[in-house]
Amino acid sequence: MANFSLQERNLAVVVLESSICAVILVFSLVGNILVCTAVYKNSRLRSTTSIYIISLAVCDLLCATMEMPLTLCTLITGRWVFGNAVCQIQGFVDVFAASCPPAIMGLTAFNRYIRINKTAHYKKIFSARLSKLWLLCVCLILVLYLVIARITNWQKYEFISGFAACSVEHYTEQRKAIHYGLIVSMYFVFPIFVSVFSYYKVFKSVRLHHLTVAPSLQQTSANNQDTVSVQEIKLSKSLAFVMAGFLFCWTPRWATGLTTRFSPKPVPRIIPLIDTYFIFVSCAINPFIYSGTNRLFRKELRRILCWRGGTVSSGP
Repeated sequence: MANFSLQERNLAVVVLESSICAVILVFSLVGNILVCTAVYKNSRLRSTTSIYIISLAVCDLLCATMEMPLTLCTLITGRWVFGNAVCQIQGFVDVFAASCPPAIMGLTAFNRYIRINKTAHYKKIFSARLSKLWLLCVCLILVLYLVIARITNWQKYEFISGFAACSVEHYTEQRKAIHYGLIVSMYFVFPIFVSVFSYYKVFKSVRLHHLTVAPSLQQTSANNQDTVSVQEIKLSKSLAFVMAGFLFCWTPRWATGLTTRFSPKPVPRIIPLIDTYFIFVSCAINPFIYSGTNRLFRKELRRILCWRGGTVSSGP
């Protein structure tokens, strides 16, 4: 990886890069706090699927509070001023925040596929308890890998000026290849494949039934009648747009990140910085997608922001 110097930037570049980071930070903090508040306040927004929506918001808030402010200060000052201990924390958060959200999105997409296409099996696979268990497994596997890899000195966290942040570094090229082979395949490629497959099946079912709740979207379980409502279908559409936003951010994010990591020649300084920005933008866009595609969510956000009084009663 090339050795980038932040201190060589002129004032205009410092102001531009810092301003972009600051704007993303504000939108990410405010937006994801509003998402959590909306789900907490409105019982109609609370469902099994909302566990995953909240978990995504929490991951985004983790990045917005533990990573973005440090990167912003670094872009302003042109150097890392927080010491090694904070660098280790930010390095861990950087890898976690860059890896876990796509996996959660894949799990969310599979949840929607089972809810719409395999309704009779939904409560068996995605009960409230099992939904939390699947989420815990996805996060815990990643955390255990990162902790064990750091404790055993398989990898380390160091400040990387190109990213304007602390991130993972590797002692050998072989270890770097193994690390990214595991992370990219398990926490990006596989979740994306699951998401594309799931939403393809969901939209195929919805299209075949003219976007209505048709008899073939209703199945009888062993104990009760499980019905896919219009609200469930519209929630699936909202989450599909979230997935599209993720693809918009994470595909170029991994393209720029892997180019920076594996390029045999030095890359322009803007390439790793764009990688950082894409991670940050992905943390900020979800609240806009929710509010733009889900009427109930949008009304609750308006009520919270005092744009409109009263309770929210209409569907999405």
